[in-house]
Amino acid sequence: MAIFRDFCVIAVFLINSTLMVTEGLSKDVSKVSNGPSMEINYAPRPLSTYEKYLNSCAVRLNPDCGDEIFSVIFFGNKIVSGDCCVQLVSDVGKQCHDDMTKYILRLPKFKTNKAEILARSERIWSDCVYLDVPLIEPVGADIPLLDLIDVES
Repeated sequence: MAIFRDFCVIAVFLINSTLMVTEGLSKDVSKVSNGPSMEINYAPRPLSTYEKYLNSCAVRLNPDCGDEIFSVIFFGNKIVSGDCCVQLVSDVGKQCHDDMTKYILRLPKFKTNKAEILARSERIWSDCVYLDVPLIEPVGADIPLLDLIDVES
């Protein structure tokens, strides 16, 4: 009976030792992947040529004007100031304006209101072009108005 008891003690000791060594080593080894990771990678990726083009369009606007125009187009809750209209028409241009709007429309958040957003974008552009058109000076604008009026008649 003593031999059986000694044998059991040795067996338990060997099993415990094996488990301790296996557990200790397994913590140092990374676990094998069982498929695609569910973690989101927030590391920046290089910009595509199109994204670089859009970025160059966006930097032409003062950040406050960019926020103002974005709010008007995508949420319809503000109006665009005259200064921002001038920047949009003069510095950004129609093609950049349209391309930036279409790019943002790719986001799921805005896809449901696509027609409404495109209509607002076109309206903002038209309104800003109208505001940015310089007034045509009449012929002889450098002559004071009183000189053009025939006082004697």
